[in-house]
Amino acid sequence: MRQTLAKCKNFCMKEKQFITNTRYACQDILNRYYSIQVAQQKMPPDPWWISKIQMIEKNCEAILNDNDQYYWERDFAEKTKENTKNK
Repeated sequence: MRQTLAKCKNFCMKEKQFITNTRYACQDILNRYYSIQVAQQKMPPDPWWISKIQMIEKNCEAILNDNDQYYWERDFAEKTKENTKNK
């Protein structure tokens, strides 16, 4: 029983670390993107993937704070389904 509990605790720690690292990666990507835009003195509308990265970051934060109010919008999958129907 102790060994099972220890394995579960170890897995939970690794999962938490993975989510934390994912959140940091999202922040790094966003910071890099906006730094380049500022350096080039450009501020075009954000590309579609920026909102995805922001959503991942917010979901990571929610999970780390034991908040079950997170979601994933599968808009790409929906567009693919719509394109298939139209053919």
